[in-house]
This record gives sequence, structure tokens and C-alpha cells, in this order.
Amino acid sequence: MYSMTLEVNQKCNLKCNYCYLGEKAGTVMSFETARKSVDLAFEKAVIHRDKKIWFDFIGGEALLDFSLINNILYYISDKNKDQQYSIKLSMTSNATTLNQSIIDWLILNNFDLKVSIDGSKEVHDLNRITTNNRGSFSMILEKWKYIREYEKRTGKLIQVTNVVTRNNYIYFFESVKFLVEELEIKIVDTAIDLFIDWTEEELSVICNEIYKIFALYERCFTEKRAFGWSFINEVMQSVEKKRKFYNCGAGIISLYVRTDGTFYSCPTHMVEQESLGSVERGLNPQKIKFLKDFNSIDNENCRTCEIYEECEAKSCVMQSLDTNGDINNPDPTLCFLQKFKTSFYYENFSRLKKIVEGSYTDEHC
Repeated sequence: MYSMTLEVNQKCNLKCNYCYLGEKAGTVMSFETARKSVDLAFEKAVIHRDKKIWFDFIGGEALLDFSLINNILYYISDKNKDQQYSIKLSMTSNATTLNQSIIDWLILNNFDLKVSIDGSKEVHDLNRITTNNRGSFSMILEKWKYIREYEKRTGKLIQVTNVVTRNNYIYFFESVKFLVEELEIKIVDTAIDLFIDWTEEELSVICNEIYKIFALYERCFTEKRAFGWSFINEVMQSVEKKRKFYNCGAGIISLYVRTDGTFYSCPTHMVEQESLGSVERGLNPQKIKFLKDFNSIDNENCRTCEIYEECEAKSCVMQSLDTNGDINNPDPTLCFLQKFKTSFYYENFSRLKKIVEGSYTDEHC
């Protein structure tokens, strides 16, 4: 599958403290830029045997330019008439602009929906504030009926993303518990804010919170109200030997397109010198070749690490550059978390195995 993320705008009705875009420029992707990007996705997908293309729409708040997304979707559908690819569509939203028409449209076009919410009102409103410096939690709850309608009519589950950052990490467990038990979320995607220089003490607190969430995860499983949690997936993957050193394939099997049509491998480190090209210039073959050939780093500490073969932090090029300005020096937070996930796996192997196999019983709670 070839994946393309389209940053349709850089504007939002919120100004979240940790937004990866920082100060948004207020720009909107032109339809011509979107059209050329879609053309490229179809061109690159030719070599993928499964004949699948995934288009992910994000902002800012993407739904502020709903008509543009609708026009892009018409173009994708028209282009696919002769090619017959399997098209996957997804969107990330803060949910504050949802209405009946938009929900009907998302359902009609079989979109997957991801919603950003950090936890309870007290936690969420610490960072996810409006342009008038007011918390946005109440705005989202007013729209929650549309989330429930989406799930009921599609049979799909929305995915909620909660961001763990410096002013809310001590509430990590409480946040996930709220999302699962109060909002009845079934898929929680936790993101640790990597733009922070975490201390080991802070990361240790996060790890303790993770153990508490895992106890909740187990309990919900035994009570037949299981939920998906991204951390468990990451733990299971942490012990797998990677087929390729640069295992994420960002920039090769996926592409991030900014509003101005500039290409990046991912949104982690979007500076001009790391651009992979643009809709006008096309993909930079030298940059793509570098990613394809990237198979080691010059770091003795990494190479002698016992989990080197399984580690994902070592090959996260953009995060290494963003944190250290050097592809040979992985982000220390990623390194810490990789080691924690691996140790967590072996420490809890039997319990994880029973959950994966669906054979857990109440006696293990």
C-alpha cells in the first residue's frame, strides 16, 4: 500500500500548545497542488502488488476546508475509475466542527475517523484551547452525538489520540481511564510529545502510569469490554527483528505533502533542507535513494546494544535530526522508550500472550 498525507490547510479554530505545526500560516492547499499530489500517489502505487492507496487528510483542522476535501475526493474517485485501486480514506479532526452533513459525508465515503482528545475536561483543557484561550472540551462533548452516530451507522470505531506532554503526564492513567470508561472509547492512540526534553525522572513517572493503564487494560479485557491501546501494539513490535534498517519506509512507501506542495517523509522535521521535492519539481531521486540505502548509523553505543536489531529508534531519521541534528544519534526519549517496551514485553510475556490469544481469565487480574 502506498500512503499519502495531505496537509489541506494550516489553520485551525484551536491553538493547542503542542501542535506540531507551531504558529500556523493560515494557508490552504490549492486544488491544483492536491491534484498533482494525487497523481503522484497513483503513479507510485503501481509497484505495490496489493493495489491499495491510502489518503489521509489533516490540518490544522482539515474540516474547515470541507469543500476542498470533497473536490479532492471527486478527483480521486474519477481517476480511479479506470485503475480500480482499493482506496482507503482517513481524516484527523478535533471534532468541534462536526455536523450532520459532514457525518453523512464521512459515512457515505467510508472514511476512517481519528479524533484528538486528551482526557477529562481538566486535562484536555490544559493544552487544547481555542483561539480565545478557552478550553475546547465542552465544544467536543457537544458534538459527541455525531461520533456515536458514526460508529453506529458504520460499525467502525473511531480512534482517539491523546498526547502526553509535560503539563499532563502525571494524569496519563487518569486520562486513559476517562476515555475508556467515561467516553467508552475503544481505540486509544497515545502519543508521547517528543518535542520535549524529558528527564529520566519524568519518563519513569510515565512508565509507572503505563503499568497502571496496563492493569486497566487487563481488567477491561476480562470483563469483555476490551479496548485497543497503541502502546500494546508497540510493545509487541518492539521485539521483532526488523526486515529493513529503515523500517518505517517514510518517503518511500509514504509521503507527507504540505499545503504549498512541498514533500516530506513525515511531519517530524519539516525544514527546507530535508524536503524530498515538491509537486512542481517532483521527487528528489538523490534524497529517495539515500532513504532506500539507509542501513546503518555510526554509533558504537547503539551497535553494541543488545536490542539493536529490534530497535526502531536508531533508524528514525527525522526524529534524530530534529533532536540532535545528527542521524547517527537517536532521540534519547525514543531510545528510553524502546528499552522500556522491550523489558515490558519480557516481564509481562505470559499476560500479553493470553490477551493476544484471547485466553485470559479473571484469576489473572
